[in-house]
Amino acid sequence: MLTLARYTLKGPYHAATVVGVLAILAVIFPLASSTPLLGAMAALALTYMSGALVGLIILTQGIQSGLKAILVSIVGITLVATIVLKAPELGISIGLVQWLPIVVLAHALRTTNSLAMTLIAGVGLGFLAILAQRIIWPDLESDWQAVMLASMDQVPENAGYSQAQLSEQVRVMMHWLILALVGSLYVVYITVVLVARWTQARIAGSDGFQREFLTLTLGKPVSLVALVLLALSFALKLDWLMSLAILIASAFLFQGIAVVHARLLQKPMLTGLFYMLLLIVPHVMGLTVIAGILDNWLFFRKRGKNEDSPGQ
Repeated sequence: MLTLARYTLKGPYHAATVVGVLAILAVIFPLASSTPLLGAMAALALTYMSGALVGLIILTQGIQSGLKAILVSIVGITLVATIVLKAPELGISIGLVQWLPIVVLAHALRTTNSLAMTLIAGVGLGFLAILAQRIIWPDLESDWQAVMLASMDQVPENAGYSQAQLSEQVRVMMHWLILALVGSLYVVYITVVLVARWTQARIAGSDGFQREFLTLTLGKPVSLVALVLLALSFALKLDWLMSLAILIASAFLFQGIAVVHARLLQKPMLTGLFYMLLLIVPHVMGLTVIAGILDNWLFFRKRGKNEDSPGQ
């Protein structure tokens, strides 16, 4: 990754070539792979890498260099997609969905030099996305449900589940999927920008990112807003309010992870175990969010400031 990053930073055409090739491979791999799961995993990894490199270009060289690399990449992707996949709209789609949020967040980080402000800016973007979803795609949930239910009609009934039970489970799953959609994308985009910042620090031979992340704090006002939104979402059960609560909880997930790293994770084995539990056990994710919110009031890392921690 670091070798590829150094090559990307050699010039705008190097950057455009690497970012564009990774984006094209992310589209081709699932189509060419004989194993759908492996193809999807490879596409996901390539997508994250291209996004992180876009963020790295902006962090190190500025937004103009990043936009130039993206523009050249979009042109290249459009040509290849038109010839090979007969999908000329693919380049613009990738630019808007995959790179535009990263451009905004990376520019915010470069401008403010603050991880906290970048996370808050991301929440602002997420709020606009929730608003757009409600206005432009008000029937998104029902449309997705219809697609899934149509596919379920092809599945024969079995002794364990009736068609009606499966349909109800699909409706519930789609409902929560739509509610958590923006929050999930927020986590993805912020993670990509954090990887870009980590790469920047590693190339520079600095421990700056580690120090920044271990001391990440969103502040009492934002934590108070999060508590109010979470309380209102549970009390009123309005879909848009629940989506917003999930979004801001996603921001505090990162502060909670910073707390866990600063106080508990001193060994690689513990770090791997924590992230595994974070991905597969919802309660761990919930507790991490709560730790991130309460840290603004209880200062869980206060005692650690006078102690040695990794990278300090």
